[in-house]
Amino acid sequence: MNSDSNTGILRGFIIFGIMLAANLQPVFAVEQPMTLQEIVNTAIKNNPAVAEYEKKWDEKFSRIPGVTAQPNLKVGFMKEDIPTTSLNPNKGMMTEFSISQEFMNPSKLKAMGKMAENEANMTKTVWGEKQVEVYVQAKQAYYDYLYSKQALVIAKESQQLMSQLAKLTQVNYATGMVPLQDALKAQTEFSQMTIDLLNMASMEAVAKAKINNLMGRSTNTAFEVKEEFTAPPPNFDLDDLIKNATESKPAVAGMQYQVDMAQNGIDLAKKQQLPDFEVSLGYKKNKEPMLESLADPMDPMKTTFMLGERKPTWKIEVMAMFPIWQGKNKAEIKSAQANFEASQAALQNMKNMTELDVQMTLTEAQATWRQIDLYKNTIIPQAEQTYQAAVVGYTNGKVDLMTVLEGVNTLRNAKLGLYKTKTDYEKAAANLEKAVGKPLFSNGVQL
Repeated sequence: MNSDSNTGILRGFIIFGIMLAANLQPVFAVEQPMTLQEIVNTAIKNNPAVAEYEKKWDEKFSRIPGVTAQPNLKVGFMKEDIPTTSLNPNKGMMTEFSISQEFMNPSKLKAMGKMAENEANMTKTVWGEKQVEVYVQAKQAYYDYLYSKQALVIAKESQQLMSQLAKLTQVNYATGMVPLQDALKAQTEFSQMTIDLLNMASMEAVAKAKINNLMGRSTNTAFEVKEEFTAPPPNFDLDDLIKNATESKPAVAGMQYQVDMAQNGIDLAKKQQLPDFEVSLGYKKNKEPMLESLADPMDPMKTTFMLGERKPTWKIEVMAMFPIWQGKNKAEIKSAQANFEASQAALQNMKNMTELDVQMTLTEAQATWRQIDLYKNTIIPQAEQTYQAAVVGYTNGKVDLMTVLEGVNTLRNAKLGLYKTKTDYEKAAANLEKAVGKPLFSNGVQL
């Protein structure tokens, strides 16, 4: 058997082994890339900060029944007239059992309950505000990740162009068309782009870790994302946005609940002038004998004295607590009124700041949207033409290497600029949603 036959047999065994190994490989389901909506939903559901404020709201809400409940029942047991020669309570001559209940004025409890409810609602709005905040942060982290990935792709494309240019300079140098300096400069630029690639890869890893952190997962959890640009053109009506924000934004709603709580605080301070009551019921048993007198019916002047047993007795006591110190109550009312006016001013300031925030974020989004059009229709076509003209001119010896390098960098920066502007617009739209306090669109459709 000749060597060619042996080679053919060996090749056959190798192919057979590869096919067998391929058949024995386990089949893994390919993990589907996560959509933007899945990332946002996971973040809102699993983010620890959101869960924290949800539990705080639950805690405040659970306190309302306790605030509106009457004070606890008091049960008492007392031993009296214990001889000084003994420390044994059982030798006491009198035993008393008592039950007492304090009744706070119902109108006071009602005002306190409203204040507790307002406080719980304030905490709920903070929970809602935290959900919106995580929603926006997840969106912004998603687009930061998309940009870092695309920057890496564009950088690799630019490095390939630089590699071709480096080969061209070597050919031109070999034919004596350009000096050695051009070849060295092209190679240096190629090496510098390698460093840029490493930096961009680090940016991608950091952006990915931030998404994992917002979703409440380990920062090194592997996942992929689906590229989506969901924000529609910024054709929003400013007046409608301001109206929605000043009426339903969680932060504004929380300030409104604070005003309501301050108003209830005034009512409570005024109701402190009303009395509270306490009712007590006691049972008393006395072991000390009672001296009884018995007159002789035949001789009224003759009286017999004897010791008798004392009978148990009941005691009922009703007390009323009157707030007679009017100076203290007037001070409380004045303090509550000042707190109410301060809350009103804070609410108005919040509305003013919300209106300004909406207008600023909408203006930013509109400006960024116009930049996208400028990049697409003007900057990138011009950069591509400039680069092609520079390569042709350098090949013909009409321009120097620096002109070509500038064309490469200009084209790269234009492509990066377009993608960054697209992601910046999505982030600006997310900031607009944060300013309004709720999502404004889904899958490119305004809500």
